[in-house]
Amino acid sequence: MSAATRIERWPGLPGRLVLLAAATAVFAWIAIDLTRVAGSVSSVWIANGIVVGVLLFKTTRQWPWWIAAGWIGEFTARLLHGDALGMSIGNSLANVLEIVCVAGAIRRRVPDITDPSRLLRLAFTATASTLIACALSALIAVFNSAVGGHVSLGEVFLTWYTAHVIGMVIVATLMVVARREGRWIVGRRGRHLDYALCMGALLAVCAIVFTQERLPLLFLVFVPLMLVVFRHGFAGVVGATVVIAVLSGVATALETGPFALVESPSLLQRTLLLQLFITATCLLALPVATVLSERRRLAVRYRTLADHSRDLVVRMSADGAPSYVSPAIRHVLGYEPEEFLRARWDLVNPEDIPQASAAFQRIAETGISEPVTFRILHKDGQERWVEVAATRVESGDPDAPWELVASARDISKRMQALAALDESQSRLRAVADNMPALIVHIDADERYTFINAYYERLFGRKPDELLGRTIREARGEEAYREWAPFIHRALDGEEQKFERDPSASSAGRYLQSHFVPDVAPDGSNRGFYALTFDITPLKQAEQALAKLARVDALTGLGNRRQFDERLEQAIARSRRQSSPLVLMSLDLDKFKAINDTHGHLAGDAVLQAFAGRLTACVRDVDVVARLGGDEFVVLIEDARTAQVAELIAQKILTVVRPPVVFEGVHLQMGTSIGIAFVAQAASANALIALADKALYEAKSAGRNTWRVIED
Repeated sequence: MSAATRIERWPGLPGRLVLLAAATAVFAWIAIDLTRVAGSVSSVWIANGIVVGVLLFKTTRQWPWWIAAGWIGEFTARLLHGDALGMSIGNSLANVLEIVCVAGAIRRRVPDITDPSRLLRLAFTATASTLIACALSALIAVFNSAVGGHVSLGEVFLTWYTAHVIGMVIVATLMVVARREGRWIVGRRGRHLDYALCMGALLAVCAIVFTQERLPLLFLVFVPLMLVVFRHGFAGVVGATVVIAVLSGVATALETGPFALVESPSLLQRTLLLQLFITATCLLALPVATVLSERRRLAVRYRTLADHSRDLVVRMSADGAPSYVSPAIRHVLGYEPEEFLRARWDLVNPEDIPQASAAFQRIAETGISEPVTFRILHKDGQERWVEVAATRVESGDPDAPWELVASARDISKRMQALAALDESQSRLRAVADNMPALIVHIDADERYTFINAYYERLFGRKPDELLGRTIREARGEEAYREWAPFIHRALDGEEQKFERDPSASSAGRYLQSHFVPDVAPDGSNRGFYALTFDITPLKQAEQALAKLARVDALTGLGNRRQFDERLEQAIARSRRQSSPLVLMSLDLDKFKAINDTHGHLAGDAVLQAFAGRLTACVRDVDVVARLGGDEFVVLIEDARTAQVAELIAQKILTVVRPPVVFEGVHLQMGTSIGIAFVAQAASANALIALADKALYEAKSAGRNTWRVIED
């Protein structure tokens, strides 16, 4: 890309380059003409500072153009002043080297010189690079002077170095400040008149100081200088420094003012004094302006944060009297900040005042922050919950050793949500406590974390006695061993369901437990829920049904189902023990006639009486059953001979003989008995068939008797 094309990419650049070249030429010519002793170098040099100040606000791609413009301006001034071509080229190149070193170091270390947080780094980098760069350029100037035949090389180095360091530090700094201030260089909006008055006061003092030659009154200039700096910051530094530099420079050139008090001063001495004075002015004004600017920047930043925060920020004394209230109070409480610049305990709910006041006192005394929550009256008449975070800070007033800086936020919605949550939890707790089931939560360490009130109804112990304790600690080793397999599988993520028979650990009840794993969103197991139901009534009902299925409802004896089960069990024992069995089959004689003559109720009474008498004739271990109608059986397992069975049969006939009285009617009953005596039964059916055969023989023999068949 050609040079012309590059210039076209930056509109307005040629004109600004010409302006820089002209400014450089003018200031270089003035410095050469007014401050250079013949055969030496200028004792005031500000052209390089101007160029560096310009470069720091330009992109590095444009630097060659600006450096070239500055070099052309200086070189032209030297030629116009009559300097030799070689000397002009050498000194101009020395200045270019100085400019590039300072500007390059600053750009590399502090790319954005407008960043307030990099101010210290900028100052250090600018100072260090200036000292080094000016030393290098001074060495080149000494070499040029040696080539030109000058002998006072030490004076050349000292004069060049001092002039360039002072010029670079002062002018480059003022250029940067002026660029940062922009249009506010003559005072901020609304403060132009104040700026003009301050500058007028400075001009008046400078005029008094530099138009008299009797008293060394230079220090008087610093009074209006500080006034300007304190009131207008960097803008005041730029304007005041320019005014002081111009007036002191003119006075020095005219050989008037305090510098004229020095006897027989040379031009070099006067310019060096001028340099020292201007340097002292900048060294006094710039640090003060820097500190003030930083304080104002921080104050503005923190004030902006406080003013625009949704949280209310308050600075208050120990008794609660605010000294600052942020505008957020309008959002939080509906008041204007001015309405809150006194202690407003009258707005705090009386119930909350003691604990809130005590909390603020603790924070003030210990310096340890803690959240303070209380209710306060909003301007709309409704109470708001606020949470205050307070910190103790030292006060600037020695009579008030500390203050509190507090931030408050409206937590009414949070408190409403917490209240709703508490209500919901209370409702859930009430539901859980009134459930007819034991609800428990066990964590991953096997500790009880929740137990509903049913536990007390079931076991007679308070749930609080178990909370926080492990299952092993709370229920004992024996119970833990019983449940351990189910607990471990539940903690591994498997649902478990099991029943427990009455025992000490189950309070003598039938219990059914269901363990449901408590799985966290990330998949980890946090424990399990245990739901336990008392199923004792259900078990009792099952047992009752089972009993009804095996008992004859009329006589209370075992029915055919129970008899079949007991018979199979007896046959199995007989085979194992090689013991005989006796089976008696009994029928009531003439039972049909009783039913037909006296009715079924009479027949039922006879059956019930017969069942009672029959049961009384045998032992509890013997099986007595009604198979249906008037058919009964008796099973005896340990009768060693058939004669034992016959004795029992004789006893039955004797006991049955007395009549049964039903509704005043004597009902006579008798029975026929068939006895099967076997050493080892082939099967239940075979044994029953053998007893039925013996019964048939007894009936054939005339009834009310027995017959025995042995096998």
